[in-house]
Amino acid sequence: MNSTQNMPEMWKPVVGYEGLYEVSDLGNVRSVDRTVIYKTGQPRHYKGQTLKLKPAHGYWRVELNRNGKPACFQVHRLVLAAFVGPLPEGKEVCHNNGNPGDNRLENLRYGTRSENQLDRVKHGTHHEVRKTHCPRGHRLADPNLRADQKRKGKRVCLACGRAAAYVSYRKELKPFKKQLADSYYEQILGYANEATPPGAHITITWKETQ
Repeated sequence: MNSTQNMPEMWKPVVGYEGLYEVSDLGNVRSVDRTVIYKTGQPRHYKGQTLKLKPAHGYWRVELNRNGKPACFQVHRLVLAAFVGPLPEGKEVCHNNGNPGDNRLENLRYGTRSENQLDRVKHGTHHEVRKTHCPRGHRLADPNLRADQKRKGKRVCLACGRAAAYVSYRKELKPFKKQLADSYYEQILGYANEATPPGAHITITWKETQ
């Protein structure tokens, strides 16, 4: 929810609910003045009012009613639909400043899921950012991050990935996957400290535990 500051608040009809509700460029929603004629023929005038928004997983939702049928909508979708246009195929709503509760028009845009995920990583709201170690206990930081996944905003253990790839064609080593992952992890950190050029061959040594 937002309040008017320096610029005057602009309102447009909610798409699909024209004549019933309006949404503003500040992310507020209101009903409009209207007259309802009941079956008895008696008219009743309803004065428009700002609707109360409800929080849901960090986002604001609002309930709209048409012909006695209520429906809930995410406010950020209503804002862009009214001021920009319908949601393009394959796109979703992105919040520029990373705050899902800030539904000002200037803070919203349509973008791909990948762009939305990268925004969350940038603003520290993505669950991947909070991951510090893989299940094996290896630290999730350079140089122990898979570059292909890092570009997607994910934090995936390079050592465990190499071990998984290694045992995929050496089935007899599958029971030693964890030991291999630990060996890769130690060597990755060792190579990083020694500034060994990328792509240097890594030889894994292991012995069967008794």
